[in-house]
Amino acid sequence: MRGHAHTYFMKKIKFLLLFSVLLLLVPVNPTEAATKKTAVGVSSAFVERTGSANLTVFISSDEKIAGGSFDILYNPDNMRISATDVKMTDTLADYLSSGGSDGAGKISMSFAKSSGSTIDGTIMEVKATVLTPGSGKINDLKLENVELYNEQGTKINAQLISGQLRPFDGKESTYDGTVAVDKSWVITLSKAYNPATLNASAVSVKRSNTAFPVEVEAISDTQFRVKPMQPYLKYTYTLEVTDQLRSVNGAKLSQPVRLTFKVN
Repeated sequence: MRGHAHTYFMKKIKFLLLFSVLLLLVPVNPTEAATKKTAVGVSSAFVERTGSANLTVFISSDEKIAGGSFDILYNPDNMRISATDVKMTDTLADYLSSGGSDGAGKISMSFAKSSGSTIDGTIMEVKATVLTPGSGKINDLKLENVELYNEQGTKINAQLISGQLRPFDGKESTYDGTVAVDKSWVITLSKAYNPATLNASAVSVKRSNTAFPVEVEAISDTQFRVKPMQPYLKYTYTLEVTDQLRSVNGAKLSQPVRLTFKVN
């Protein structure tokens, strides 16, 4: 019975998300936004066969984090990630940190400082190259041994989101007509999402394969808005929502969604 309910929940999220994008629901007042729960995640990327993809590792929390560590495991027979393919960002500039790839299937990172700070952003950038040919291959990047601590040394519970390199296997739609250069999209879900997972790993707009700068903002615990940070050019874009977006209970979309639209 529980399995049936879980399956229905994921299908319901998928349907309402797609329905909201296509019907351009009117935004509601920005009230009752969900409380942020700490999340640690690895982004996913869609690679059809072989080739390279840029991934990110993020931490998003409103708790003060004084230190932590984690591993990301991958299959070196299917993917290549060398030491030079891993770069730490400035998000943890105030921390003493170290990290990198051993090239044999593991990326590691640890960081610490005397006082805690809130962390909300990309902490590591990774370039991964798919080695195994063939359509339909799924290559996992699995988070392991994740530990986050506050200033008192108490462990902070976090929602973990592992990543994948895989072909796109979701729902694709095309908006009928053209939109204005400042077009905002409002997405509605049937259940509350974890706002710590609402970021560029889960929601993006691309022009060809290049990311277009957008702002993703929470409206309520079930709605968020995607709007351009600068006017769109007259071009074709793709809005993408992946299963990196999670509910407050950790459930994910049953499949990613892509919406193609043209700017007038």
